[in-house]
Amino acid sequence: MNRNQKKFEEIKKILIEKLGDRAEYLKDEDGTESLAIKNSEFWISTTFGELVVGYGSHHTHFSEEFENLDDGIVQAFDLLTNRVRTTNYIKGNTVFKTVVEIEYPDATLVNIGSSGLVLFPFWKKTKLKVKYDEKILKKKEIEDQVNSILEN
Repeated sequence: MNRNQKKFEEIKKILIEKLGDRAEYLKDEDGTESLAIKNSEFWISTTFGELVVGYGSHHTHFSEEFENLDDGIVQAFDLLTNRVRTTNYIKGNTVFKTVVEIEYPDATLVNIGSSGLVLFPFWKKTKLKVKYDEKILKKKEIEDQVNSILEN
């Protein structure tokens, strides 16, 4: 078991312990493992030597090879313990851009991803639709366990 898979297992254990049936675990035939939270956009997976942290359609790949595995662990728990703001940019009936940001307690917003379409009705007026998802876990409930994952 490589380090990415080991860290995924440790995160999975915490989430199943804290969230019970809300944590949905899947293992594909190719060995890809994933865990999603019911009624949430959050998901995490391990595949081909990478830890993938996602929120909706946005995701980031982390690994030892990229030298950012710890960043992925921190981002996963930040998504779970802070509000997440999703901003959709709409022209007509088309969402042409989506931005996902973590909102920290001091009101700082950190962009973790954006996506957009190449073809959209650019001549129409732009409308914004902002959605906030509340935190899933309290930071104090898992802080020691997260630090333990990062130290090992």
